[in-house]
Parts: sequence; C-alpha cells; structure tokens
Amino acid sequence: MANEFNIDEYIKDLTPEQQEKAKACKTKEELMKLAAEENVEIPMEALENVAGGCGKTEYFCVACGSTDIYIPDDLYEPLRCRRCNGNNIGHRYVKKEE
Repeated sequence: MANEFNIDEYIKDLTPEQQEKAKACKTKEELMKLAAEENVEIPMEALENVAGGCGKTEYFCVACGSTDIYIPDDLYEPLRCRRCNGNNIGHRYVKKEE
C-alpha cells in the first residue's frame, strides 16, 4: 500500500473531544457532518482517505449522467455538474486498483 493515511495529521488542531469524534468516523459523510456540526474545516484529501481509503468515490449528475462534477473546497458549497449546472449529484464507490 502506498502512503498510509494518518488522520492525526489532519485533526491535530482540534480539541481532544473533536479529535475523538473524528477518529470514530467510518465514512466521508460522517466526517463531513462532524465538520459542519463542529464548524471546522477538514481538507478534501483527508476526506478521500476516510475508512482506510479502500476505494474512490465517483460523483455523477443524476440529471444528465455526466461525471464532470465541480467539487468545491468549501464544505458548505454544493457539488455541481459542469455540463448542465445541476446540483442533483449522486455518488458510487469504485474499488481501488492494486
């Protein structure tokens, strides 16, 4: 396995209580929800590696099927389709190639 993900590097500036909550997150969605609730930023690269980075999340537009999706750095800004500008974005997990 290439670089092992170390969540401690990304949560070192949080309070001890927030750190424990972050370590308990098993999915990207759980970590994003925690970040919103605690009003803290979690870098996108950290979110990509939650739960061991066992796969990759692929986003797609439900309306037009495009996978050309704008993913903002700001957790409060919605994902948007670059083709039709829609915001009804779905996701699926793609197994990581070894």
